[in-house]
Amino acid sequence: MKEYNIIFLDIDGVMNSVQYDCWRQNKKLNRLRYGSIDPRECYRMAKFCEDNNVKLVISSSWRNGNSWEQNNEDFIRDGNGLGEFHLHGLEILAPYVVGVTPYSKSRHRGQEIQYFIDITNGKYPEYRKIMKEDFTILNYCIVDDDNDMLDIQKKNFVQTNPWTGITRKNYHKIKEILKL
Repeated sequence: MKEYNIIFLDIDGVMNSVQYDCWRQNKKLNRLRYGSIDPRECYRMAKFCEDNNVKLVISSSWRNGNSWEQNNEDFIRDGNGLGEFHLHGLEILAPYVVGVTPYSKSRHRGQEIQYFIDITNGKYPEYRKIMKEDFTILNYCIVDDDNDMLDIQKKNFVQTNPWTGITRKNYHKIKEILKL
């Protein structure tokens, strides 16, 4: 079975930022439904994944649909796309996405990430379809602007600033956590 280094990726406050949104508003560029994704950040994340053989699991609330089955359909449609993510410039990340965290009514991000980790470790086999392919997690890093993680996940957590989104310093920390 394949082993991957995984980034559990949030979108708001990571792939977009208040700074970028302000810039777009000052330029009077159209604002998209969920916010303005910074295309530079998408390219940087895609390059980081490519250069370091890292895969992504979407843990953002953007993946919260009516059910985990719907999330799976929307985000891993035909193994190519991220549902309506193509409307926001995130399609460049599609080749690196190998799953989405399951939805929980509590919306506790750390718990949803733990469920995903448990699924890759063979627990809850009926939910393996939220994964694009079967794999195990070699190392993982959580990248999010919120801090609702479990205590056991804190050492694997990189918190971004929603004002700036992901930074070079954050990428260095990700590399340390993933042992790259």
